[in-house]
Amino acid sequence: MNGMMKNNYFLESSAFTKRYTRETGCDFVDNLFQDTNELFYLSITYCEIIKVFYRLYKYPQGEEQQISEVEFNTLNSKFAQDLLNAKRIAVTNEIINKFCTILTNGYIKSSIDILHIAGFLITKEIYSDLFLVTADNDLADLAKRFSSSSDIINLNKM
Repeated sequence: MNGMMKNNYFLESSAFTKRYTRETGCDFVDNLFQDTNELFYLSITYCEIIKVFYRLYKYPQGEEQQISEVEFNTLNSKFAQDLLNAKRIAVTNEIINKFCTILTNGYIKSSIDILHIAGFLITKEIYSDLFLVTADNDLADLAKRFSSSSDIINLNKM
């Protein structure tokens, strides 16, 4: 990735979460924040990521390592700082209408994932060089039905 060239990226929640983990795709997402990129996220991403932090802090699942209150607060602080470096896309009637269009042509289990796709597609109408960054295979597959495969970056396939 060229640090001199500005690129536009729409991070859906599973991709944004990679910023706070050490797993496949985290280095790519970290680089997005360090370069001169324009980053976008759908407003509901905030709720999804805060829920992940609370789950790790108070309700760890399966093999997850519980985090301390200090770690929880550190994650929240880093996330708040990251949000200042990205543009929030509000869920509008236009995005809801696009959501309904997507449903008539394809389906995945998560309504929020379909909203992410709709938000990406509406934002792409303004920023034609926008890339969707995801770590969700179902979301990536459905998004490819509405946008060029080259516009979708699936962190699971890196």
